[in-house]
Amino acid sequence: MTVKRIYIKFIVLYSGVAQLAEQVTVNHFVGGSSPSSGGRIIMAIYTVITGLLLVLLGVIGYLSYGVITVLIPSFLGVLVFIFGILALKASRQRRFIHLAIVVVIIGLAASVSSLGSISTLLSCETISSCDKVFRPLAVFFRSMMALILLPYFLVAISFFIRARLSK
Repeated sequence: MTVKRIYIKFIVLYSGVAQLAEQVTVNHFVGGSSPSSGGRIIMAIYTVITGLLLVLLGVIGYLSYGVITVLIPSFLGVLVFIFGILALKASRQRRFIHLAIVVVIIGLAASVSSLGSISTLLSCETISSCDKVFRPLAVFFRSMMALILLPYFLVAISFFIRARLSK
């Protein structure tokens, strides 16, 4: 399986998460999408989904290429996933969503710089042998990690602003 096919399957899987993010941030009339009517549980579920996507990204990368550093998104994903599970209980939600955001910020700091290289990587015939970018697999998986984390970060900011305004 080529990396381009993995990328396409990843995008198809990610579209459901994008729809959930849209519901949380844009569509306030759907039950459960505002902080006052169940939006908190949606944010916890979105945290769990983000953690699972990171774990999946690392595992796919490791199984495809056997490089241990590709598991870095999985390590971050396990933390985000655990924080999301712990945030499902309303009394602990605020604390654990904030902890998940800290992990997400650390992941974004490490990965967002590689987003500019996606077009260069996709212009190569195979990403693993692309000579236009130094360490193309690392750049690809960092880019994918940033594409998972950035929407979560933006949704979390919007969620916290709405929660603050609803008080």
